Amino acid sequence: MPFDPGTAELLAQFFADILLGIHLVALGMSLWSQLYSNSVRGRRVHSFLVIATVAMGLIGMFNAALGVALNILAWDRKTVMVYIDAPWPYKLINVNIVVQSLIGDATWIYRCWIVYERNWKAIIFSIFLWISGLVVSTLVVVKAGPTHRFKGINDPSLTPFIGSALVLTVVLNIVTTTLIVLRIWRVSRGIRIYIVGQQRLTYVMRIIVESGLLYTLSAILVLMTSVFKSNLDYIAGHCFVQMIGISFNLVIVRFDHNLADQRTYPSQASHIPVPLSTFPASRPSAVHSAPMVHIRVSQDMVVDKGSLPDRVHEFEPGAV
Repeated sequence: MPFDPGTAELLAQFFADILLGIHLVALGMSLWSQLYSNSVRGRRVHSFLVIATVAMGLIGMFNAALGVALNILAWDRKTVMVYIDAPWPYKLINVNIVVQSLIGDATWIYRCWIVYERNWKAIIFSIFLWISGLVVSTLVVVKAGPTHRFKGINDPSLTPFIGSALVLTVVLNIVTTTLIVLRIWRVSRGIRIYIVGQQRLTYVMRIIVESGLLYTLSAILVLMTSVFKSNLDYIAGHCFVQMIGISFNLVIVRFDHNLADQRTYPSQASHIPVPLSTFPASRPSAVHSAPMVHIRVSQDMVVDKGSLPDRVHEFEPGAV
């Protein structure tokens, strides 16, 4: 059944608060992985990703607070026209959605840049899409600002700009994720003889695909509700702000946990006593005249990472 703006905004507040809780938990785990785990393991802390993590968390909390303020304002005025007349909380919510999306897209481009060994040629097209999204998103915020629009955010005059911004986000995510996965797959093919590296890169590739898919599907959902001019876009927009942060942090957290699990496996050594009496002797009397001797054999495996291609070491939890 169709939702009026008031009902849609209340439902948006409910679902967004649930996702905010998940976002904050993932944020705490992500910061722990970047600031503590990386330093303990001697890995580089990527300042850009740390700043992006904190910024997306603050935007997520600020957006939830604005939703509360908007609902209180509607309660005081006793009219759903608050959600259409674009009061100040409504305008700032639009800004949050735009900024959060731009930060999320920028982090994917940064990861692609790291995976391609800081080669700017690999991300030229992604940067072009990001700049285009920045321009169109700015137009959305500016045009959604005036009050007394007929259908609020679903006003027909806004649909082309909102649709264009979301399409650019979806295309950017698909292109950038594909570039990252393609690069990791090529590296994985080149080191198939190294079993440990093969397993690690395959896991990284799966994480990138899953997180990129989560982000992309969220953007597609917002795009569909906007194109069909459904009031469900109030719900989709609020949830999209949190989903961007969740998908970003899950990449770091899951990869860091995978590294921790790998380090908990002890070095497998086989200590098998082999009595010499089990081997045939050249002289039968020698077995009875000499005492029984046991030989303990230990086998340890050491991976010489220095012989692996240098690009394999670029896939760090903080960078990917």
